[in-house]
Amino acid sequence: MKRIELTPDTTVEKLLQMLGDDEIVLTRGGNAVALLSDYDDDEPYWQARENDPDFIASIAEAREEIKRGKGIPLEQVKKELGME
Repeated sequence: MKRIELTPDTTVEKLLQMLGDDEIVLTRGGNAVALLSDYDDDEPYWQARENDPDFIASIAEAREEIKRGKGIPLEQVKKELGME
């Protein structure tokens, strides 16, 4: 993680060139004011999905079914998919 002090010469273009695979903490007067990180176009979809109450409930229901023995063993899934 890089720390960059914002100055009048700081441009978005310069920040994006510095970003790479790291995150950048932007500071003003030594205090953190923002975080700049890489962005994946799929992120909003998955973030919304992971926070959807219906999705969360479906995962909880699936976990309960597994506990009751209603799941399919991995070995069987592999066999059915020809992955043995």
